[in-house]
Amino acid sequence: MSADVHRMVVDRFEGDLAVVDVEGQMLDLPRWMLPEVTREGDVLRVSVSTQDDERLVAFRVSAEETHAAKEKARAALDRLRDRNLPGAG
Repeated sequence: MSADVHRMVVDRFEGDLAVVDVEGQMLDLPRWMLPEVTREGDVLRVSVSTQDDERLVAFRVSAEETHAAKEKARAALDRLRDRNLPGAG
């Protein structure tokens, strides 16, 4: 059995669809495919394994990567906000 792991980020939910970013490409997935705890902004680790003639796909929310991505975004916003303050830089 071989296995690959991919990364995707949940951009938003639109009804029964989850819009996810996969390497810069936006993809619509049925919401039911994702773990019930999935929220907007979550980083998902997607394991794809092949056994015989079957392909198995498993989604897992990565709390560590989600936290790191949110911190990185927050820091970028803070830098932009500081740059635009009167008297700054």
